[in-house]
Amino acid sequence: MKKNNNTNPLDGVFSALEGLIASFFDKLMPRGSFAVLPPGEITKRFQEIEKMESKLAIIEADKLVDTVLKKAGSKGESLGERLRGVQKLVSRDVYSNMWEAHKVRNQIVHDHDFDIRSVDHNLVIYRMKKFLIELGAFKNEQ
Repeated sequence: MKKNNNTNPLDGVFSALEGLIASFFDKLMPRGSFAVLPPGEITKRFQEIEKMESKLAIIEADKLVDTVLKKAGSKGESLGERLRGVQKLVSRDVYSNMWEAHKVRNQIVHDHDFDIRSVDHNLVIYRMKKFLIELGAFKNEQ
């Protein structure tokens, strides 16, 4: 029986090129939607967070941002790496404010002399919430 040799020799080249392009875009931007939690879940969690003591509220809001990014498939070993991976998906101001909020969380956790009264904890939490809003994490909320 004769083998069918009707294959195009360029198919392999195009397939390899397609794989390289997909890999490039995977690194450039995470896949998937950021509306990864059940409807109403993020709103509920922020309502709970807003009732917490200042330090704990900031830590919990930061953890919620990290949870959303992880569930959405953002790459990275730390929240900082995952934030860098989504930088192009939000406005510069929102991204910068999220970084500032994350730095406050880091000060709370790592600096035992940090005075929470030196920051407006409501503003820090708002910045994290605004980041999630701009990413589209609240799309399931309506």
